[in-house]
Amino acid sequence: MADPSLLTKTSGQASQTSSSLSQTLSRESILDALKLILAGAELSNVLSTVTRLIEAQSPGMLCSIFLLEEDGLHLRYAAAPNLPEAYRAATDGMVIGPNVGSCGRAAFLRQPVFTSDILSDPNWTNFRDAAASAGLRAAWSSPIMSHDSRVLGTFGMYYREVRHPEPSDIELIQYASSIAGIAIERERSQIELTKAFEEVKKSERQLQQTVDAIPQTIVVLGSDGSIEYANRTVLDYTGLSADDLMGSDFRPKVFHSEDMERLRETRRLGFSRGLPWENEIRVRRQDGQYRWFLIRYNPLVDDHGHVARWCAAGTDIDQRKRDEERLREENLALREEIDHSSMFEEIVGSSEPLRRVLSQVSKVAPTDSTVLILG
Repeated sequence: MADPSLLTKTSGQASQTSSSLSQTLSRESILDALKLILAGAELSNVLSTVTRLIEAQSPGMLCSIFLLEEDGLHLRYAAAPNLPEAYRAATDGMVIGPNVGSCGRAAFLRQPVFTSDILSDPNWTNFRDAAASAGLRAAWSSPIMSHDSRVLGTFGMYYREVRHPEPSDIELIQYASSIAGIAIERERSQIELTKAFEEVKKSERQLQQTVDAIPQTIVVLGSDGSIEYANRTVLDYTGLSADDLMGSDFRPKVFHSEDMERLRETRRLGFSRGLPWENEIRVRRQDGQYRWFLIRYNPLVDDHGHVARWCAAGTDIDQRKRDEERLREENLALREEIDHSSMFEEIVGSSEPLRRVLSQVSKVAPTDSTVLILG
């Protein structure tokens, strides 16, 4: 029977080793690895550095990192700086499964696998010769998991002698897998974010092309009324550049001076209410001529219902305004004529005999003439 004091001493040493190992990783290795990750270094460089940092924790250890391909079946080396090249060539691209070495089995089972003696382990049948040629006897592997429990790859540890894992070894491979997982997820998140931004930019370009093709003038304003975007129709009509329109003093260059005071008051009320509104105003064309436009403003709200932007669409109504003005003048002339006729009737009367006489007069003297009536 073993000496209890010896067991206690051994247990204490293991605990002390584990604590020391944890402190060492926390203070040095983990910080060094995280610095690389946060600095945005290439994933291959980060993972190679992680393997070397972990190898430094135990003399004779050789580390590798596999990444699981998108098909969820094949493992490809991402880092294995000190593994023999022949062994890497023999195992790169392995298909995961319950009897595929340590890494293939760990990825398949989604749990750590510890092979103390490769030469006697039945799960190493397919790669036993490659491992023996490379001088590898023990192989431990832990799956690298994402935050949402997806297998990202595996972290492997190899030794050139038969070796059983101690608690500190199990803790070390867990640390290593976690650090590698952080690096891999950050890289993939960055790639996905870049793709998303590219899609947004592509959508924005397509939207801009569509908006530029619209014959109406389209302007997007911030919540405070400052211009953020103007379509090609606006630039072509005014002859101004996008930078000119972004300036705070562009309005006197574009709108008629007689409309400016009314514009200021209309804008103040319209923007303050946060509801759709419209305005009729004269807008200067690039040749100096002013044309009437009807500009409709519609609020664009965020998820909280607050106005984030305004979309202003302008329609040329100059012909309509000219028609309205001509109609107004014609109505005024008609009114004057009616008033003149009414005044005449009040002076000379409107009896039936007089109307017959006036009718005959209009036939022979349709224009303003002096007619002598005898009788």
